[in-house]
Amino acid sequence: MLGKAYSKEDYDKQFTIRVPENLAKIERVQRFYQENVSDTPIELFGILYLQRERLLEARKRFGDYILPESFEE
Repeated sequence: MLGKAYSKEDYDKQFTIRVPENLAKIERVQRFYQENVSDTPIELFGILYLQRERLLEARKRFGDYILPESFEE
C-alpha cells in the first residue's frame, strides 16, 4: 500500500470488529438521544436495535473480537 509494507498484524489490528466496544457505543448513543433529543426520529432506535442484534449474533458465532478473515468464504 503506497509502496509500504502492510503487515497482517497491522491489518488485523485496524479492521478487527470489537464487539464489546461497539455494543457500549450503541448504548451511549441510544441513551444520549433518549435523554437529550426529544424529537429523535423513532427510526434511529430501530437502526440501533438492529445493529445491536447483528453484533450479538456475530459475538455468538465468532467471539468478542472478530478478525477480518472470519468473513472470508
